[in-house]
Amino acid sequence: MDTIFTDEKDERFVKLVGELDRGYYERIGEELSKYDSYNEFKHPHVVILALDNNDAVACASYRVFDDDSVEFKRVYVKREYRKRGIAYNLIGHLEKSAIRNGFKYSYIVTGKNNQPAIRLYEKLNYELIDNFGQFLNDDMVICMKKEF
Repeated sequence: MDTIFTDEKDERFVKLVGELDRGYYERIGEELSKYDSYNEFKHPHVVILALDNNDAVACASYRVFDDDSVEFKRVYVKREYRKRGIAYNLIGHLEKSAIRNGFKYSYIVTGKNNQPAIRLYEKLNYELIDNFGQFLNDDMVICMKKEF
């Protein structure tokens, strides 16, 4: 399995994000549309892809959150590649990139009931924090933070 850094415009990333979104909508429904604008790629993202024989099978990204912080977004692994540590490794590579670029913290917003993601982030030493920004009174999500 190879990894490559790219950006939010990479068609392979866009395709994986489409699969991620379809899965969320199938499980949760139209209520998710309230997050569409938050998940748009209005700002540049550092993207990493996992490739199996040049086929993109997983992705993760971050965008600048503030002067000291990044926000990890759009972490996804195709179903048949799950439980192999791929997401863990992708986030680890992205964290190293963020540290090299001078960032001190990272944030993650995920669904409150997304237990596989929450376990992954806890394994990566993310801690639960109070919801922030548009998520202040949103009981569907949780926010997490890590200091590098």
